[in-house]
Amino acid sequence: MTGLRRYHPLHAVGFLRKTLLLYLLPLVQVLFERDWDALRTALEQDLALFAFLTAVSGVILHASRWELDQEGALHLRWNLIVERRRLIRSRELAVVQIERPLLARLTGANLVTLYPAARGQGKTARLYLTRRDAALLADTLMPAPPEQEYHPRGGERLALVLLGTNSLSTLLLVFLSLREGRVYTPSAELLALTQLSQTAAWVARWLPAGLAWLLTGLTVLFGLSLARSFGHTVHYRVWRGGGVLASRGGLFRRVERRFRLDRVSCADVRLSPVARLLRRYPVYLSAGCYKGTETPLFVYRAGQEKLLEELLPGLRMPPARRVPIGGRSLAFFLPAGIPCALFALLALVSRQVMPELTVLLALPALVFFAGVLAAVEGFFREGAWPSDGRLTFRRQKGLRMHCGCVFSPAPGLVMSQNPWAVVKRRADLTLVLPGGTRWNVRSIPLDDGERCAQFLEE
Repeated sequence: MTGLRRYHPLHAVGFLRKTLLLYLLPLVQVLFERDWDALRTALEQDLALFAFLTAVSGVILHASRWELDQEGALHLRWNLIVERRRLIRSRELAVVQIERPLLARLTGANLVTLYPAARGQGKTARLYLTRRDAALLADTLMPAPPEQEYHPRGGERLALVLLGTNSLSTLLLVFLSLREGRVYTPSAELLALTQLSQTAAWVARWLPAGLAWLLTGLTVLFGLSLARSFGHTVHYRVWRGGGVLASRGGLFRRVERRFRLDRVSCADVRLSPVARLLRRYPVYLSAGCYKGTETPLFVYRAGQEKLLEELLPGLRMPPARRVPIGGRSLAFFLPAGIPCALFALLALVSRQVMPELTVLLALPALVFFAGVLAAVEGFFREGAWPSDGRLTFRRQKGLRMHCGCVFSPAPGLVMSQNPWAVVKRRADLTLVLPGGTRWNVRSIPLDDGERCAQFLEE
């Protein structure tokens, strides 16, 4: 249908990216030598290594081809000493993703990622193609339906509120870090500490500032991830038709995804505190080997449940009810309870020993205390149930409550019990989706677990 075609030159970047660690090997000697001659030698070795690997990637790019046959199947060929071939058929795919990163946009390329429907059908394929070839490949393997657009504006507002909150908290921590790190004359207490130990004096001087800047750095990194999420939600739209669910959007990184509806394995609605406050709920999809953890498919507002069912036919939400808590494990509170108690104890001790650390230690204690409150909801609400022909579950992770609906006709199911759970007739339920994603629902009644297993058998 297309004949043999070459990849875009950016396809060679994938090979070079896998060799980044090799450039660090010559620099190891610099750590021991610590002189300019060793650094110059290491840079020369890195330059020679880069030239050699660039030549190898050029040979691979020149000898590699792709082709679409008359039946619409994709043939991939790679050649470096030994030739490798791979055949990808349309029916074996669950998701086709077309990305335009900033570098690709400057060079006129698109990154096409093909996600198989199951692990046994090969690994994910990433191909850099020209814009025209990428559109041809995607339309052949999984044609997008005509655009009946739905604009999920809630996603932009949700990400913007999170980004604004993070910015305010970052500014507060920067102010606190500057205050803790200011230069001042030693006090009598500090002089007394210096008489006892220079190390203790150094710790008393710089530990508060170091901890403050550490918290600031973590908040900044979290803010960068929120800014990235906000960029994904700009100009976003979703539409469905012909058995395909498609989405497109993004500010700097334009992304289009096409889901084959009969390959969708799980829908995950995440209820975070901010999402509940704004009444805007993100929906994440898993399909085949695509795990869908990066960006949501769309965000719907409260009262738009019918629209959600139109985009995802057969979607069922888990029943909004409490589960029996008799004999339920207290392990729900351990992940957040132990660090919360630790930081709270350290904050109390610091009031007597080092008051400068009290506020800095109280901040993580408050964060983990919020996790304890979220664990309380999970303790009363987490569970798994068959609901109107679908297997549904609730799972508490951190501050989010995950409401899931399993579409896959035959997910793997594992029930495990410890001796305490056997006595209390409780079990942990693990759902294994075709792409390898696992959902672990903790300490549910054994009867509910048996009903889920019977539902999957039927």
